[in-house]
Amino acid sequence: MGRFLTDAPIPDDVGHGSRAGRTNTATTATTDRTDSGTSTASTDSRTSTASTDSTDGTDGGRSISEAEAVALEVLRQRRRSFEADDDGSPLRPTMAVLCRGRKQFEPIRRELERNGVPVQVVGLGGLLRTPEVVDLLATLRVLGDPDRSDSMLRLLAGARWRLGPADLMALGDWSKQLARTREAMFRRGTSGEQDPDEDQIRDLVVAPDLAEAGSLVEAVDHLPPADWVSSAGRSLSPVARERLDVLRRELRGLRAFVGDDLGTMIGEVERTMLLDIEVAAKPGVSIHEARRNLDAFTEAAAGFVASAERVDLAAFLSWLEAADQEEDGLPVTQLEASRDAVQLLTVHASKGLEWDVVFVPGLNEKSFPSGKDSRWSSGDAAIPWPLRGDAAELPQWDWEQPDQKQWLTSEKEFADDAKVHAEREERRLAYVAFTRAKHVLVCTSSAWGGGRSRPSAPSSYLMDLLTIAGSGAPGFSTPHWLEDGAEGETNPAISRPERGVWPFDPLGARRDDLERAARAVLEQAAEPTPGVEVDDGRWGREVRLLLARQARERERLPLVLPAHISASTLVQLGEDPEAVLEQLRRPLPRRPGSAARKGTAFHAWIEEFYGSGGMLDLGEYPGGADAHVDETLGLQEMADIFERSEWALREPFAVEAPIETKIGGVVVRGRIDAVFRDADGGWDLIDWKTGRPPGREQREAKAVQLAVYRLAWSRLKEVPLDTVRAAFFYVADNLVVRPHDLAEADELEAIIGRAHAATGRPF
Repeated sequence: MGRFLTDAPIPDDVGHGSRAGRTNTATTATTDRTDSGTSTASTDSRTSTASTDSTDGTDGGRSISEAEAVALEVLRQRRRSFEADDDGSPLRPTMAVLCRGRKQFEPIRRELERNGVPVQVVGLGGLLRTPEVVDLLATLRVLGDPDRSDSMLRLLAGARWRLGPADLMALGDWSKQLARTREAMFRRGTSGEQDPDEDQIRDLVVAPDLAEAGSLVEAVDHLPPADWVSSAGRSLSPVARERLDVLRRELRGLRAFVGDDLGTMIGEVERTMLLDIEVAAKPGVSIHEARRNLDAFTEAAAGFVASAERVDLAAFLSWLEAADQEEDGLPVTQLEASRDAVQLLTVHASKGLEWDVVFVPGLNEKSFPSGKDSRWSSGDAAIPWPLRGDAAELPQWDWEQPDQKQWLTSEKEFADDAKVHAEREERRLAYVAFTRAKHVLVCTSSAWGGGRSRPSAPSSYLMDLLTIAGSGAPGFSTPHWLEDGAEGETNPAISRPERGVWPFDPLGARRDDLERAARAVLEQAAEPTPGVEVDDGRWGREVRLLLARQARERERLPLVLPAHISASTLVQLGEDPEAVLEQLRRPLPRRPGSAARKGTAFHAWIEEFYGSGGMLDLGEYPGGADAHVDETLGLQEMADIFERSEWALREPFAVEAPIETKIGGVVVRGRIDAVFRDADGGWDLIDWKTGRPPGREQREAKAVQLAVYRLAWSRLKEVPLDTVRAAFFYVADNLVVRPHDLAEADELEAIIGRAHAATGRPF
């Protein structure tokens, strides 16, 4: 348990003076992210004592912040072990930092990464604030909305393009001039499809307020003439024009992918922006660890595509905006405790989970507990409580009063009740946070943080823990506690301005050496020695040696089967484990085809059929407006066949029932298309197939999918395996295929075992 002066390290001067407003004349380079810390304090409880010798509140005489203390304690706890593997080897502890709000994430994440600790930001809201995702999202916004000048500015002023203030102001002048040009043409009745000549541009006189409609996105896409000078006397420097021309070509190329599926487009944006190379170049971090945030964003996009009715870029960006605005974020994929990284998430997202070591920073008054009641009578931020599903558990406002005086009195009474309710909910939330720890709980607080003008008192929850620690209870320690009155009168975090150089040069002092090396490589590539075969010369031998070494290193890279896979992946593992493992090693997007569209459309129609009593036409399913395409795919014929089948007359117990079960240490997930209850009390699981039945040699492999469904359903309902049947229904052929020898648990585990053997890891 601990309390510190600040929640983040006090900034040191990183530079003096200022650089000229022009764009840096050096060549572009990949972004080098800056780091900063946040404050943390630690409190140990539960079954083991965690006295923190390394977190005594000082660092060479300097008072450390809360975030630095958390990072140091994380490093110390990572050296401990609370559990052992099956072979007796110690396991690294699972660790999580639980925050009351997402605004606490960034300083803690930066300080952990500065200390070389892998971090997994859990939840879409927090993920959107990680540096690489911020850049990726800015590009998506520029592609999806020409009015997002803020996102374009993020790219232009970033470490890759590095436009200086003078060039940015000149580009802003050009964007306003383009807006004035459009307005003038509109007033003259001139078509805006053609660019104006230079004389028209110079003669334009439009009211100044119209200039506010300028767009940097448009300005980059339509760069000014080479000799252009704004009315303010500004112009683009040659280096800025060169970089803007490259950026324009990249964005125009990416716009060709806007109509593709989101996964393909995000991958193309990532490669074009060189984000994949940038994260892979992080020193001392594996490629899987470096790509964690980008992969999580791609997974969130896949979840959106699977659940949303409209899956274009605009809808995806709106969904992300909602996730960013909501404090608790939007639900993402199911979370599992990780031993590979410290997981950073909100307390709300931690419900139902446990970690070996849990950190709860920011235990300050008016922060945790928040001190807010959020009653619906105080504004339009919340819906009226009587309309909520949990209205019976909430205090209610008796607002129907005969006069205004009694109405105000009743509202005051309601406010008091709402405050008591809010305090009770905050205490419940604190209970959730404190009980997530299996072995060690570290609670911290700080007097100053962010832009606070007054110091914050420690949370009542932290004071309760301090009282217990002071009573001599075993398992508690307080390695550092800021004494009362030591906070000072001003916030140290804002007492000293943070200085830096802009545009930021990610290469810094290394730039000259790296540029010299790059020029040497380019010169050698462009001008090979005359009369000498490059492949037989010294460079050829060097290249072959490097490639051979890289191949050996690639062979030694461990390939681990994921902790959870889909049922279809398990089917593929049974057919060709080597191909599946190669796909896991080098994932490639699947080519969209008519078979996938046919299956998606028919499954959507099935859901509506059962949900609406079979009264919908095929074209009424969500996204089924393309009737001419549906006719080509034969969807109407399949619908007619289904309506004549036995399944149309039966009422399913469940449709699209989600299942997951553990097989050989791997969690297998899937969805059962339809579950029926038989007359004898048994269960019948049906998987709709819109393709053709497989050949005899493939039937056994395909039946693995049904075997997984059957095993998972029997475990879910806690019924004997022999009371669960499963079958494929091939709709186009009106054929039911019911395998009689479905694999049981040991046979499915053998498939996982063979996959583990192919990775070279023991099963």
